[in-house]
Amino acid sequence: MASTQCLTLLERCSSMKELKAIHAHLVTTGFSRFAYFTSRLLASCALSDFGVDMSYAQCVFDAIQFPSIFNWNTMIKGYSQTPIESQMGLVIYVKMRRIGVDPNMHTFPMLLKACDGLSSLSQVHSQIVKFAMNLDVYAISSLIKAYSKYGVVSLAHQALEETPNSNVVCWTSLVSGYCAHGRLEEARQVFDQMPERNDASWSAMISGYVQNDHFNDAIELFRVFKDCCLKPNRSLMVSVLNACGALGAFEEGRWIHSYVDANELGYGLELGTALVDFYSKCGHASNLALPVFEKMRCKDVMSWSAMIMGLAINGYADLALKLFGQMENSAADKPNAVTFIGVLAACNHGGLVDEGEVLFESMHKDYGIHPVLEHYGCMVDLLGRAGRFEKAEELIKSMPMEADGIVWGALLNGCMMHGNFELGEKVGKHLIELEPQHSGRYALVANMYGAMGRWEDALEMRRLMRERGVAPVLGWSFIEVDGSVHRFVVDDKSHFQLNEIHNLLHLLNKDLNF
Repeated sequence: MASTQCLTLLERCSSMKELKAIHAHLVTTGFSRFAYFTSRLLASCALSDFGVDMSYAQCVFDAIQFPSIFNWNTMIKGYSQTPIESQMGLVIYVKMRRIGVDPNMHTFPMLLKACDGLSSLSQVHSQIVKFAMNLDVYAISSLIKAYSKYGVVSLAHQALEETPNSNVVCWTSLVSGYCAHGRLEEARQVFDQMPERNDASWSAMISGYVQNDHFNDAIELFRVFKDCCLKPNRSLMVSVLNACGALGAFEEGRWIHSYVDANELGYGLELGTALVDFYSKCGHASNLALPVFEKMRCKDVMSWSAMIMGLAINGYADLALKLFGQMENSAADKPNAVTFIGVLAACNHGGLVDEGEVLFESMHKDYGIHPVLEHYGCMVDLLGRAGRFEKAEELIKSMPMEADGIVWGALLNGCMMHGNFELGEKVGKHLIELEPQHSGRYALVANMYGAMGRWEDALEMRRLMRERGVAPVLGWSFIEVDGSVHRFVVDDKSHFQLNEIHNLLHLLNKDLNF
């Protein structure tokens, strides 16, 4: 067999069994003496898509008389990508240095992934400096990510400052590192100091805000992004849509949808699902979210689940269950635990008790999905709203895990709705014992006592809150005006237009009284 045929076989190899047969042929034909063949063989063993066998790769490597830096790097990368044996990447590097082989620019990004703690990470950092690889932006970017992974973002920042050739990738890695640990002010400082920014930089900062629930900051920064006449990438648009959905910022989310359509970007899985989720949270499940879902060429379980949940929370129970039926009939996508939360929520909003019980039973029976707290919470809420308290209590007793405050709270709500104060009082006391620092639980029990006319007991709940130092959670709301989202909290006097708002409220109050 000619050498070109052997190379073709290596390229087309699809299993370790085939690879070992090719290796045997290379040995018998003498081709294994040539570095090019052994390098390709080694890479297939250590880095292949069809399955890595590092023990076999080690045998191939050990048979190479004079391994090149490419061979050493291949072994380091192979081990670093194998969770159980990742530290062997460090061992390989030590052996490489002992025989006098110097690393190159490709060595350290792979070696950093083999580090199992700060000790080994700092040693690799010193090697990067020793071989002047702190001039290589790829190595430094990997170092920043590694320090951030272990929570020492200050060292990541120091590594950036010590790098004379830092570029936008290094700066962006540091922004992501700060965001990952909730240090948003420092992340924003780094972002503002960046000599240049690209779409990944903006996406890192905006998604950092979203991941830490600073949705208003995310939207404000996105407005700055738009003012710079930059083009958003898909990742950035998904992050902004998540923020818009959380705040109900309809205009900004609508702008993204218009941008997608105007530029014919299409609804990919992630972007399409984000649009579905956004419109659903803004109360437009049937008229805007559903058309987006229907236009998506590819759908997965997440997109199906998002659409079902969107219809459910907006009161379209029948549509949600119809869509679930379509999902069941599709060959590609099968419901998962998240899907069933949406389905049970649909039954809850539609008061479809019998259907809910059948679907709850179907979870494990037909799909092998074990219910978790969220599923039990939906069912207890459904049964409680229907006044089926015995069934609700039986379900709680049958749970394989301890019922949490959400489950007991759902039962208490049902008791309040139907005036079952005897059971409600028992559940309320248990709920307060379960979550003694949750102010909402005290308020709910106090309201129940008020409905019973037991005002002294209601006041006792308030006194108990003060005695235990439980602070009430202040109510708040958002409103979007001319594309800007304003947040209002009870007793908050910080809004810059407070006087104008109060004057207008007085005028409205006079009109209403008239």
